[in-house]
Amino acid sequence: MDTLNKTYYVEVPASLNPEQLNMMMELERDAFPGLGAVDEQALVPLTRYGKLIQYRQQDDPRPIAICEVMRAYQDIHKAYIFGFYVRSDQQGKGIGKLFLQDIYPILKQDGFQKVCLTVNVENKSAVKLYEKMGFAIKETRFDEFGEGENRYYMEYAIS
Repeated sequence: MDTLNKTYYVEVPASLNPEQLNMMMELERDAFPGLGAVDEQALVPLTRYGKLIQYRQQDDPRPIAICEVMRAYQDIHKAYIFGFYVRSDQQGKGIGKLFLQDIYPILKQDGFQKVCLTVNVENKSAVKLYEKMGFAIKETRFDEFGEGENRYYMEYAIS
C-alpha cells in the first residue's frame, strides 16, 4: 500500500479556469448523480474561500479524488467536509483511505482540531471508510437535505 501512496499527490487550487470548472462539474455529476452534485455557483466560492483539495496521479489530467472543505462558523477549529469522493473509475483501490490520511495534516496545519461531515445512512461503504479512518457517528439527522434524505453526522478529532 505504501507504493500506492507514492503515486498520488495533493493539489489545492486557488481558483478554477473554465476548463477546470467544467471538468469539476462533470466529476460532481458522476459522484453524485441526481441530487448532491454542486455546480459553478458552489465550486467557485468553495475554491476561493473554502478549500478544494484534489488528489491527483501523474499523467492523469483529471483529479482521482476530491475533498471540499469549509470552516464551521460556530467553531473556527472545526472543518466541515462538504463533499468527499473518489472518481468512479478509481473506486475500490484504497484511494479514499490514502486521501483522508493526506487530508488530515493539511487540516491540522490550517488550525483545525476537529473535522466533521454528513453521509447518507444508506452509503454503507462510505460509512465504513469514515469509521475506519477514525470518524464516529454523533447523531442521525433525519430529512437533512429534504424528505427521506437521512444522514449520519460524523466527527473526527485531528491528532
